[in-house]
Amino acid sequence: MNILIQCVASMFASAFFGELLRQPRRTLPYTSLIGLNGYIIYLLMGKTAMAFFVAGLAVGLLCELTARIQRMATTIFLVSAIIPLVPGLGVYRTMMYLAAQDFGMAISTGVETVTGIGAIALALTIATTIFSNIRLPMHPDALPPERRT
Repeated sequence: MNILIQCVASMFASAFFGELLRQPRRTLPYTSLIGLNGYIIYLLMGKTAMAFFVAGLAVGLLCELTARIQRMATTIFLVSAIIPLVPGLGVYRTMMYLAAQDFGMAISTGVETVTGIGAIALALTIATTIFSNIRLPMHPDALPPERRT
């Protein structure tokens, strides 16, 4: 039951963050489902650095694909869909350990958090690079008259 609540919460987090950023309402269902897929992958892989990478790559690829299909900017989907993967709790715990002067745990938690953030950033970069040269064919009516065949 706890995993089900986490998954529903990840969907709502993506949707509400999109609403907070005034994302077009018709894109919120896509953003929610992409965020949910990324979080499920993260949970299934065991919450490791590799899980951050694979889930981030899946989110990045799904956002790029959805943006191409919807003919919108990728960042509209990506900024909100990646929110469930952001290791905010790790940053919070690192600061708490620093405040309590438990430097060993602060370093350990901080390194894990920065590794997760780096894995997500690398995955999103790879996803963007994969789609950077892919162009969907345009409808013939959108082409200039001299290029129509």
